[in-house]
Amino acid sequence: MERIRFGLIGAGRIARNRIAPGIHAATRATLYAAASRDLSRAESVRPERAYDSYDALLRDPNVDAVYVATHNGLHKELSIAALRAGKHVLCEKPLAMNARDCEEMLRAAESSGRLLAEAFMYRHHPQIARVRELVRSEAIGQVMAVEASFRFPLTNVDDVRMNAEWGGGALLDVGCYCVSASRLFLGDSPVGMTALAAYHPVKKVDTSLQGVLDYGSGRYAIISCGFDSGVHQKVVLCGTMGTIELSQPFKSWTGRPQITIRTGEREEVITLDAANTFQLEVDDLAQAILNGGTPLVDAGDALRNMEVLDRLGATASRRAENERGAEKERGV
Repeated sequence: MERIRFGLIGAGRIARNRIAPGIHAATRATLYAAASRDLSRAESVRPERAYDSYDALLRDPNVDAVYVATHNGLHKELSIAALRAGKHVLCEKPLAMNARDCEEMLRAAESSGRLLAEAFMYRHHPQIARVRELVRSEAIGQVMAVEASFRFPLTNVDDVRMNAEWGGGALLDVGCYCVSASRLFLGDSPVGMTALAAYHPVKKVDTSLQGVLDYGSGRYAIISCGFDSGVHQKVVLCGTMGTIELSQPFKSWTGRPQITIRTGEREEVITLDAANTFQLEVDDLAQAILNGGTPLVDAGDALRNMEVLDRLGATASRRAENERGAEKERGV
């Protein structure tokens, strides 16, 4: 069976523990190369070739596609470099730090004739397809609200996710999942939104954000994300005839996620087997490359997600600035 030769760019904790094993487990891909500024880290993920620079990996003619697994601040630069080097790209979420950068990446993909996909691993779990089918069949009637939350404690202020210049903050790190889930079931174009956020006093990144997306006709998405509380993830779809609840919507590669459907007095629980979502997202891009198809989460989808994230972030920031201005006027 033909396999796509992947190069892994970045060898941090998630790359070593999840992404590299996912590529090794893939049926249509192989981990041919890895690059890290620390050569020993690149070697630790067991590629055929290890490099101590990203450029060296991109110059390797045997690399068909790259997985960009660096912090957010390098996504655009490295993805565009890879596309110009003739490589297909699977880039960690969020695809970029803002919609403007996403658009630049899309243009690079179009001009290179290569595929660009966002590594939103949760989208590849079979539970998501199952829930989408339940929604299409109107198992709970018309979806009127989506409640999506993803939170965990981040206490290390030196973590890259606390660096504003590198695209840090809770909204881009975990809020992107909540927005993605909301768009899946309510659509791409909310007519309005509001948001509240708390910001780190020194790092100036959002440590939590709560938002409401207004889809019109009484339909809303309520999102909650943060670095400031215990581990929590949940998606609830509220329909005119019932509800669907996902117990592990995002961190779904472990355990056995459950879908709970409630209509009237009836409750049905669907338990799914564990699935290696990292393997599935790699095989998805490999399959698209080999068959001339489209990845499940293509760059256009990533751009639409980022447009909503941009609006939420700007709304929360303006509100915080207005509150600071009001406090200053009151002499607080």
